[in-house]
Amino acid sequence: MSALNPFRTGSRRAAATLAILLTIGAGSGCRDDRVTTGREPNRSAGDSDRSQGVLDGHIDNDEPGCAASVGIQGDVVWTGVRGIANLTTGTPIGPQTVFDIASVSKQFTATAILLLAQEGKLALDNPLSDYVAGLPPWAATVTVGQLIHQTSGIPDYGELLAAAGYEDHDRTTQSQALQELAAVPRLEFTPGSRFEYSNSNYLLLGEIVQRASGTPLPHFLSEEIFQPLGLAMVMDPVGTIPNKAVSYDKGAAGYTVVDSAWEQVGDGSVQTTPSELVRWADNYRTGQLGGPGLLDAQLDGAVETDEGSGERYGAGIGVLADGTLEHDGGWAGFVATFRVSKDRRTSLAIACNTADHDIDAIADALWQLWT
Repeated sequence: MSALNPFRTGSRRAAATLAILLTIGAGSGCRDDRVTTGREPNRSAGDSDRSQGVLDGHIDNDEPGCAASVGIQGDVVWTGVRGIANLTTGTPIGPQTVFDIASVSKQFTATAILLLAQEGKLALDNPLSDYVAGLPPWAATVTVGQLIHQTSGIPDYGELLAAAGYEDHDRTTQSQALQELAAVPRLEFTPGSRFEYSNSNYLLLGEIVQRASGTPLPHFLSEEIFQPLGLAMVMDPVGTIPNKAVSYDKGAAGYTVVDSAWEQVGDGSVQTTPSELVRWADNYRTGQLGGPGLLDAQLDGAVETDEGSGERYGAGIGVLADGTLEHDGGWAGFVATFRVSKDRRTSLAIACNTADHDIDAIADALWQLWT
């Protein structure tokens, strides 16, 4: 699922699990996302009001909107909402509204790869051809690590499907995307020679997870990442997800529903709430999952995205010049952004059910309040 820029940019059982976790979260006093935790009461109280004011200033309450959360050391200290989750029913966006976080999902696919590398089930220096059959000879020249860091030279499968005439509302499968890649005669550049964002890299990483673990990527994420950390998340691009917002595109005639029937996983498709994302963010500080080795591997070998910018791309996460971690995403009317501070104490996540709002401006204003 395409990113808005280089950084910013399952099953019924899994969907049921997500619904249960969200219900537990909504009913638990320790997970009330609408109040501060008391960790920094004086600052949080004032910043909560100002933070809600940021959302109110950017979004009308009778249109599709956004939810945003701030975390400090794993605690959700503020969640704000503004707008409508479903224009047909009039259901407002709430703290438990679920969004497709698009390319913000890439960090989870990368984490799955790194966990398997820790277990010795794959190696980052091994070629793509060791794990995915049926690709042209160029697959032997691309390493797993180059897929992670977006330096493979493989063209974007989304652009290939679009060139073949497929639109968002047309059903396309993982197999179709792989078939398009199998028809690519040559790479766009020599692997490892430069950074170029391509969703194909993470689609292929998802395939590698399945080959190396014997488990489809959505199930692997649930069993090895989401459930161990108690996160209400699921990777499921087209399933029915309880509490999920409807996504919209705004045109001259107003808002219209955006329906996507693309079934690919690996490059996007995690469904969750901003509050769950900031809870996940604390793993970049604690290493609760994966330990210090995972923390090192997530940024080891990060590549510069633009010469002289100081910005780098790690394992599914961008690293800004000041050390902030960041990734944005956008897909089929949904947009999302995610940040973790240089000291890894503070995190921010925003998700919207329309691309009509300036999510970067909202994020910048909230980030200034909390960091």
